Amino acid sequence: MNRLLTILIAMATMLALPARAQFTVEDQTKTRTAGNVNHQTQIQNANINELASFSDARDRLERQRIRLERNYLEITLKLQGTMTSYNEAWADTKGGDNAISVLGSFNLVHTYKKDRFSNNTQVSAKFGYNRLRVDTEDGDRKGIWFKNVDEFWLQVQPKLAVNNKWSYTMMFKFKSQFTNSYLSRTQQTDDDVITGFLAPGNMDFSIGMDFASPNPKFPIKISLFPLSGNGVVANNSLVERYYRNKEAKSWFGVDIDKNFLFTGGSSVKLEFKRSWGKDSWFTYDTNIFCYYGWITNVSNLSKIRDYDDYMAELDSWKQNGSPEGLEPTAVPRHEMLHPTVDWRNSFRIKASKYFETEVTVNMLYDKAQNSAIMLKSYISLGLTYTFKNK
Repeated sequence: MNRLLTILIAMATMLALPARAQFTVEDQTKTRTAGNVNHQTQIQNANINELASFSDARDRLERQRIRLERNYLEITLKLQGTMTSYNEAWADTKGGDNAISVLGSFNLVHTYKKDRFSNNTQVSAKFGYNRLRVDTEDGDRKGIWFKNVDEFWLQVQPKLAVNNKWSYTMMFKFKSQFTNSYLSRTQQTDDDVITGFLAPGNMDFSIGMDFASPNPKFPIKISLFPLSGNGVVANNSLVERYYRNKEAKSWFGVDIDKNFLFTGGSSVKLEFKRSWGKDSWFTYDTNIFCYYGWITNVSNLSKIRDYDDYMAELDSWKQNGSPEGLEPTAVPRHEMLHPTVDWRNSFRIKASKYFETEVTVNMLYDKAQNSAIMLKSYISLGLTYTFKNK
């Protein structure tokens, strides 16, 4: 009996061992397989994330490279001025007067270029004051601040290149000033405002061809605009009051009862800018813009003749004593437009990276404002800072 029990236990043990071994092997295999799959999935996900991050970074760098290649930006800030000072003993003995002059300017040039298309945007602004002592009505001498420079302009000129010299082009330009200008240093009341913001404001629209010299030693640019339009804005109540007090019939070429005048004609623009010497210590920059409203003259030729005849009859009527009942019949004012010329010259001498001397000469001929040639020039010393993106 004991022998039979021993044999049964031995047989049961032998049958149980394969089953246990089979279960153990199956469980370890499943665990290892699942672990490998999870580990491989994590590696694949990490690789995908790394590739995506690398691709995004590469795309950002490529976009940045393209932006830098297509865009050129230059910003120049200047602060210039002069000051003279004398104490009372010096002024009483040698003469002299205290004076301060301050001029700030801002210039921006942005050029976008892609294949044959390019667009040039320029912004310029200048504002300056000076202070001198003047004799007042009560007999005292008083230092008075007076604005002597005030202007800003914006120019946008897209181009489509034909070859390395010629391009089809359009141009828009707007210019005016920031604040009111007064008749003189001692006449700065509301009745003495002679110009101001949008009085005048000038707009130019032009279509034509542009020539750019490929020679770096003679970098001249000539824009020919056979079709041009010029708009003059006159919209300032104080300036209008000044002209009405003078009994003027027009202000800046616009009828005194109106605020805008648009004319058509042709224009030419010439630009030249070049630097010489080590570190470009000397720079000459010139810009000439000429406009003639011949299209408006031709279209209004008969009206211009009628107005000239009326003015001649009116003068004759006044010379004859202005007899009652014989005054000539008035006609709307139409006058012949004359060419306008705006020529700007700048000579800059760079003493160091941040110090510069500038001589500026500006000649303007606009018979609608003044029949004589207007000339402005000044010499300034001061600080300058230029930023370029490349």
